[in-house]
Amino acid sequence: MSMVIGVDLGGSKIKGILMDEKGRVIKQYRRPTLAHKSRKKIVKNIIEVINYLRVRGVKGVGVASPGFVLPNGRMTCMPNLSKLEGYKLREELEKESGLKVFLENDANCFALAEHRRGSAKGYKHSIGVIIGTGVGTGIIINNQIYRGVAGGAGEAGHTYLLVDNKVKTVEDLISGPSIVRRYEEVSGKRAYTPRVILRSRDRYARKVYDETAFYIGLFFANLINIFNPEIIVVGGGVSNIPFYSDVKKVVKKYAQPFMGKVCDIKKNGLGDDSGVIGAAELVLSN
Repeated sequence: MSMVIGVDLGGSKIKGILMDEKGRVIKQYRRPTLAHKSRKKIVKNIIEVINYLRVRGVKGVGVASPGFVLPNGRMTCMPNLSKLEGYKLREELEKESGLKVFLENDANCFALAEHRRGSAKGYKHSIGVIIGTGVGTGIIINNQIYRGVAGGAGEAGHTYLLVDNKVKTVEDLISGPSIVRRYEEVSGKRAYTPRVILRSRDRYARKVYDETAFYIGLFFANLINIFNPEIIVVGGGVSNIPFYSDVKKVVKKYAQPFMGKVCDIKKNGLGDDSGVIGAAELVLSN
């Protein structure tokens, strides 16, 4: 039976799993990224995770990473791992590990995992949306990741909406930090997490909840109108807020009717493991 390694590289931690071809996690390991350290140290930390999980005959390593890989192999859009900006990470990991390495944007890995093993299993066309500290999107068309010409397709959190005559990104409106900020601005109270705010019953929390559900619904309607997917799967910390019925009402109003009707919207099925499972799936799909 084939064994593969999946690695989820984040700004604060590196999580790895050893997985078999049936999607069963055999072993796992995590350690701090130490993103403030040198490029060499970050690579050494990734290799530590790979070596801990490695077994004889392992097929390869998949790595889910922020940002994306340019056609020349260099990493870009890496604000939380700035030491790796412009670096040929895949090439270096292959050199250090002696294994075949597949490197992919973390939102694409989330979408792939949910498509293969989670809430989008059985569909051909799906979109995975991570709403957390930022907003990331992975697009699956005909069961394959859609990357675009330079590898950066899916940066939908950086699309724009006009709100109160001000142009704002989707990330400005629906990410976890933006929810906290808007609540603090209207209430004058200190807030800590979006979940606490949006489950509160005070009128300020209700206002922020209604706005957030509307913005998410509008964002999803735009994705549906552009890509005509069968399902949108939602991940990240904000996905734990029970806004789905209200979001669907907004989608029904603003998506093209014939496309909105055929698109389901669901919470993720794999939880916090979606990214690392998607990384492992990169190897199995190649």
